[in-house]
Amino acid sequence: MKKHIIFGGFDYAVRWEMDQDAIYRGIDYFVDNNSELIGTTYMGKLIYGPEKLLEEDRDNILILIGSIIYHTELEFQLMDMGFQEDIHYKWAVGFCGDEKCPRLWRHMEWNDQDANSNNLNCIENGEYALLRLRIVSRFINFEKIDTVVDVCAANGRIKEFLPENIRYIPVDYIPYSEETVLCDLRKNEFPNIVADFSRTCILLIGSIQYASDWRWLLRKISESCNCFICTHHDFVRLNREYRRTNFTNNNAVFNHQIILEMQKYGFMLTEAHDFQLRNVIMKFERAGKV
Repeated sequence: MKKHIIFGGFDYAVRWEMDQDAIYRGIDYFVDNNSELIGTTYMGKLIYGPEKLLEEDRDNILILIGSIIYHTELEFQLMDMGFQEDIHYKWAVGFCGDEKCPRLWRHMEWNDQDANSNNLNCIENGEYALLRLRIVSRFINFEKIDTVVDVCAANGRIKEFLPENIRYIPVDYIPYSEETVLCDLRKNEFPNIVADFSRTCILLIGSIQYASDWRWLLRKISESCNCFICTHHDFVRLNREYRRTNFTNNNAVFNHQIILEMQKYGFMLTEAHDFQLRNVIMKFERAGKV
């Protein structure tokens, strides 16, 4: 079984944001660049310098970058040491846990059992949600598009902003309606419902954070459409208190990562707008099809 190692994060995250029980149960030891910490212990586990990582069997370790602010510096440090992202290391805040180590961030599970709850009603029917859907609909060129696949559609309210001749396919992990196509992004499920995707637009409205593997999700989307519209609450906009008490994400993604990943699959960012300083709405189109 792989050793689980936290690298950095004593500046804040390890002590104040992470689940201390998960650390105790699942982490073998820590690594840090701070000479004042090296040689000490935290929760009975030793803190080593980075050179300790070079002594390990690379096939049997998972390095979890603990720092929020300095994660980029630590990532380049690991790359210089010959480690590879998603093979040897990943950002701890986006780690969903495994058979040995539980999720390190205190995670709030989405509660959809009470369909009449204030929270669910606000997200699906509130003024902010509906206005965002209206703006998203304006990104779609209906001269080029005749099918809209709405991933994580919930109650499918965007349909009221689409022309009647547009084929609308809502997708979600529970059946909000008789039309809902079932798939669960947390289980790497993706619908195979459009034979000809040349005139298909896929929507992912505030939902990429629920995918356990966001890169897999974007690859599947790229294989299924020529137009993709994504709204995302960039990780940088999440404050400390929210991360500590209300974190529901299964990953930690920045907008620039979404853009770069879609470029790998031959898509161009053709339109983007900030929405009320909370989301960025991004429209991608397959290069050569713009």
